[in-house]
Amino acid sequence: MRSSMRLKSNNFNLVLSGGAALGYAHIGVCEFLDEYNLTPRNYYGVSMGAIVASIEALALTPKEKKQIYKDIRNIFKWLSFNLTSSLISFKKIEKIVDAIFGSLRFSDLEKALYIGATDYKTGEYVTFSKEHNTLIKEALLASMAVPALFPPKEIEKRVYVDGYISSNLPLPSIKNEYVNLIVNVTGKNSFKKLSSSKLLSLSLLKNLERSIRILMYNQTKMALEHFSKEYILLEPKLSSFKTTHFYKFSQIKAKGYEEAKKILL
Repeated sequence: MRSSMRLKSNNFNLVLSGGAALGYAHIGVCEFLDEYNLTPRNYYGVSMGAIVASIEALALTPKEKKQIYKDIRNIFKWLSFNLTSSLISFKKIEKIVDAIFGSLRFSDLEKALYIGATDYKTGEYVTFSKEHNTLIKEALLASMAVPALFPPKEIEKRVYVDGYISSNLPLPSIKNEYVNLIVNVTGKNSFKKLSSSKLLSLSLLKNLERSIRILMYNQTKMALEHFSKEYILLEPKLSSFKTTHFYKFSQIKAKGYEEAKKILL
């Protein structure tokens, strides 16, 4: 049975990883799902994946979602530096998240939404959902609070940072037995297989970028090996893009769409 038919004939979860700008590929996957009338039952996300999962869970029209993603693209494209607090000012992101979600809570959604973050004190992976029923915007800001880049987020006297630190795929949040459509933008196709000479000549920043991707790749690989539920895995070819390539929205999004078409049709 084709993967698209498996999704059409079953309730399924949409599970989106973190990955900063690479997370734009999630939007391409979601556009493919819209095009083929494949609607998830539940939405799970971490970091950038949490943003996309939350927007998709609003059950908007494709046109409405396109405008929201355009606004997000513009905000991330012009991130400003603020060396007196965190390296990157969070104010513009807070503003756009507030504009989209306002006072919405998880229980206000028709679809179930699960957002992963990390308790900065204990290192524990935490799932925000209707059981907590905090504001969606608060959970999002917690899920994407990358240490040293974005400030930690305090919610009800607990301090949170980006979910990728404890689990870049929100697999611990999944408790049902539905088919899982997992989109991992930091998978095996997210870094190039370079020669020894090129590896030895990498700059400090390129070494850091590659090391983090390999770390996340191995983290998610191990998590999937221990994940006992049924899943379909999409790992878009993103090795040519950096996690900071927020200005390459269209190109990265297209890679997500291409991977969905390749695997699901």
